[in-house]
Amino acid sequence: MIVMDKEKYIQQELLNSVQLAGSSLFLYGAIMDVSLSILDYFVTPDNFLRFLIYRVITATLTIALYFIFKLKKDIRFQSSIFILAALITSVMIELMILSFGGHQSIYYAGMMILLVLILGFLPISVRLAALLGCIVYATYLLPMRVFINNNIFLLASAFGGLGWRYFNQQLFIKNLSLEYDLSQDKQQLEKYSTQLEQLVQERTKELNKSETMLRSLFENANDGIMIMDGNGIILSVNEKACEIH
Repeated sequence: MIVMDKEKYIQQELLNSVQLAGSSLFLYGAIMDVSLSILDYFVTPDNFLRFLIYRVITATLTIALYFIFKLKKDIRFQSSIFILAALITSVMIELMILSFGGHQSIYYAGMMILLVLILGFLPISVRLAALLGCIVYATYLLPMRVFINNNIFLLASAFGGLGWRYFNQQLFIKNLSLEYDLSQDKQQLEKYSTQLEQLVQERTKELNKSETMLRSLFENANDGIMIMDGNGIILSVNEKACEIH
C-alpha cells in the first residue's frame, strides 16, 4: 500500500475538488450565459440580437474550455484555463456594457455575478482568486473613464469575495488535514488489529500443537496415568492405566 504524506494528500484532494467544481462551473456558466438573453430581450430589445451573438460565442468557448479542462489534472493547467475563461466572460460583459449605457450601464452587475461565481464556488488558492479578480476588474476598468459608484460596488464585491475565498480555503484545508489524520489513525488501528489477529492465530497454533504433544505423551506413556479432580473423581486415564487396573 502506498502511504501518502499529509501535504501531498491535501494537494491531491484540492486538485480533485477544483476539477469537480471547475467542470460544474463551466457547464453552469455556459447555460447561464445563454439563459440571460431573456433579460436582454426585455431590457434592451435593440441590442438583443447582438448580445445573443456575444452570449452564444461565449457559451461555445466555455463548453470548449470545459472539454479541454477535463483533459489534464494539473494545477498550472487548471489555472490557465480559469484565467482564459474569466477573460472571455468578462470581455463579453464589457462589450455589453459599452453597447448599452457605458459607465451607467446596469450590465456592470454581470461583473459582480462573475466575481461571485469565481471567488465563491471554486476552491482555488487565494493567489489565483486574486489574479482572476484583477482580470475581471481590469477588463471592466481599463477601456473606460473613472466612474466612482460602480467601482466601489465592484471593488467591494471583489474584496469581499477574496475574504470569503480565503476563509473557505483555510477551512477546507483544515478539514482535509483532519480527514487525513483520521485516515492514518484508521490505517494504524487496522494494522494493529491485523498484527493482533496474527499473534492470536500463532498462539492458538502453538497451544494446539502443545495439546497434541501432551495428548500423545499421555496416551503412549509406559506408566499408567490417571487424571482426577480435587474430589478424587477420575476424569481421564490412559491405555496403560486401564491395563494395570
